[in-house]
Amino acid sequence: MKLGWGSRQILSLSALAVVLAITSVLFEIHNVLRLATDRALTEAGYVTDTVERTILLLNQRNPQADLSTLVADPLMKELLVGGVAHTPSLLGVAVMDPNGIAVAHGAPQMIGQPIANLPELGRPEGFVEAMKLLSALHDRQNYEMRSELRQGDQPFATIHASISGTLLWDEVRRVLQRGLITGLVLLFLALGLGVLLGQVTKGRLRILEEGVAGMLTGHSEPIPESRSDMFGDLARELNILRDRVQMEPRILANVGQLAAGMAHEMSQPIQAIQFALRELEDPRSLSPDDIDSHVGSARTAVERMRKSVDGFLRVVRIKPMAVESISLNSVLEQVQQDLETEANLAGLELDLDLDADLPETYADAQVLRQAVENLVKNAVQAAPSREGRVIIRSRTEDESILLIVEDTGPGIPDEVRPKVFNFYFTTKRNGTGVGLALVRQAAEIHGGTIEIDSEIGRGTTMTIRIPQRAAALRSGKKRSKSSPEDAELISTTSERTNAHSEPSTTLVEPGGRR
Repeated sequence: MKLGWGSRQILSLSALAVVLAITSVLFEIHNVLRLATDRALTEAGYVTDTVERTILLLNQRNPQADLSTLVADPLMKELLVGGVAHTPSLLGVAVMDPNGIAVAHGAPQMIGQPIANLPELGRPEGFVEAMKLLSALHDRQNYEMRSELRQGDQPFATIHASISGTLLWDEVRRVLQRGLITGLVLLFLALGLGVLLGQVTKGRLRILEEGVAGMLTGHSEPIPESRSDMFGDLARELNILRDRVQMEPRILANVGQLAAGMAHEMSQPIQAIQFALRELEDPRSLSPDDIDSHVGSARTAVERMRKSVDGFLRVVRIKPMAVESISLNSVLEQVQQDLETEANLAGLELDLDLDADLPETYADAQVLRQAVENLVKNAVQAAPSREGRVIIRSRTEDESILLIVEDTGPGIPDEVRPKVFNFYFTTKRNGTGVGLALVRQAAEIHGGTIEIDSEIGRGTTMTIRIPQRAAALRSGKKRSKSSPEDAELISTTSERTNAHSEPSTTLVEPGGRR
């Protein structure tokens, strides 16, 4: 059976909890065994040393007495009985003769009986030794400590202390019980945490899945980017992809509209050229003035075609966008510096009204700068002006950044207003009809829009609205300049490299607006 991602996550956390619990218990058992054996060896050593010194003291008092006489002293009996009573780890203490027969014992019934040899208890230094000792204690193995007394070169007596393995096992068993309880608690906590984490993760994955499904159907809303984690980063990248997916149809539609407009624009010059060529097929029947007239008509038609082709190439030129973190206020200040002289020569004041709290944004500074310059030049060349002012503003509104160009010119008629952003639409004799279309495309490739508000006799306000979400700064994520996802957006920038170069598009000619 194939487990889902959530089930694998829960099992992984549970296994981790079990491993941690087992590891913790094993280390605690090791430490408890070391402490318990240290205590048992210390207690047994203290009792055997005391018995040994007592025998030596009694021997000094009565050098001629044999071992049986010495251990018959009441002090020795009290010591053997009291040593066991006050030392829980000891089962018994005996004094044996060289033949291994008990001549004194804390349990009187053992006197005269041989004392069996037991394994010596050693302190477990390593983990393997601790596990071997644990196995022996589980089998209720007892241990001993011996101390031998000699008289000259001959054995005189052996002091034997029996150490209880049952007592040591009881201490280890208490540790195992605590470890089992701890392990179960950790296991249930891990299961609960795994279920909770699985539900949260599945919920966030479901949001991403719905966002991707919406992108595929073309009906998607921005995916929430509320957290700065892996899912938030993925949501941001999907939103960037969504913007591109939604942007491409608009760009393709614009290019299609542009191509259709170009075909329409080309038809009239071609007809004019065809007519001129037909008339020039028999030049002998024409006067020099007629020939010059037809050649001039053909040249005018060719020039019109050249302008149409130039406008088309400017719009559809494909190049990487130089996307970086920029201050749009700085961009607007540069536009004001570049065009202030031109505005003053036209008898206008070019003023700035900037929002000091305008956030930085990720955008192509040159694209937006060119768009604003086109709007300002359009406003400057609009005449007459009631107050002689053009104002460049910046604002924030509903998580959008607004770049506003406001003039006090004659305004745009209602019947013209819906068409001003169409490719090849112009009301001027020598206009190309590309300028405001370029401004609209500059806004759209940044995920924004261009808005127009105009009133006859009062002026016109053009607003480029760029969503802050598209700027990717709310998440605090920095993206590098010319990132891959921006590499092939259709750019509306010109070939101009500095403020003193020839502008790419002239929106208006002297004496008329747009």
